[in-house]
Amino acid sequence: MPIKDHRFSFPRKQAIFRGDEKHWFEKDKSLMNSILKRIENEEALMAKDFVHDRKVGDWGSKPVKRALENLFMQGELIISSRKNFHKVYDLTERVLPEYIDTSMPTQKEYIRFLITNYLKANGIGKDSEIAYLLKNIKKLLTAELKKMCENKELIQVSINGQLYYALFYSLQLLNKRPNLNQVKIFSPFDNLLIQRKRMKILFNFDYQIECYTPEAKRKYGYFVLPILWNGKFVARMDCKADRKTATLHILHLVLKNEFKAKDTFNTTLVTELISFIDFNNCTKIQVRKSSPHWLKAILTQILENNP
Repeated sequence: MPIKDHRFSFPRKQAIFRGDEKHWFEKDKSLMNSILKRIENEEALMAKDFVHDRKVGDWGSKPVKRALENLFMQGELIISSRKNFHKVYDLTERVLPEYIDTSMPTQKEYIRFLITNYLKANGIGKDSEIAYLLKNIKKLLTAELKKMCENKELIQVSINGQLYYALFYSLQLLNKRPNLNQVKIFSPFDNLLIQRKRMKILFNFDYQIECYTPEAKRKYGYFVLPILWNGKFVARMDCKADRKTATLHILHLVLKNEFKAKDTFNTTLVTELISFIDFNNCTKIQVRKSSPHWLKAILTQILENNP
């Protein structure tokens, strides 16, 4: 969330602070107060700064991390930076610039922000999708979506028999002809992929990240990356970067059954893979397995000709 929109995180933070909405962790108020007091008196700190601190008790890292997370989720702390992927927590008022609007948005402002922000990011959406993982707001969203349609702020479109809302300017993008002959490798945590039902309806792509699935139940691999081609998700790739040898290992590359890979796709995929190697700070690539099996040989040959 851009810092200018920080105030729109307040409604949920206040609900968590009051106890109207629960976060993942139970609140250890004694530990939370001790941590908050130390940060107030000292400076921004990381979870590991508290692990052996007798002033807050003989706590392991997990209780401290949970307490910091709760303080963050109810708005008393903010993440000011990261050090080697470790979150650095500080008082919210010490981090936010003075020019940032910190007033509580009205209910209408908050609902409209959720709607417009979602539609700007996703192009189209339904009330159930905009309300995803948010509690007690779907009815409010539905009512405001209808009002915005009546006021000509939004338009309804039908896709695969489903009605969606969209901003008018988003539809104007359809007048720009995109270059669809591109391969894009997606992160499993891209916003486009979060809602599996939405992916199934819009792209006929049943996707799930499998790192949280027991190994015996995985279909495609530990960290499966979806691959987009010509406006469709046509493949998945499980890969791992070996930092010691600077080698990117493609553990398994799987094409959708109905997708017939052609030369243009294969060469374009290799172009994207070369960029992906660099992105992962690697210099070499090894294709371990593919489905169908012949794709491995083709990709390996193209890669060998593109040192």
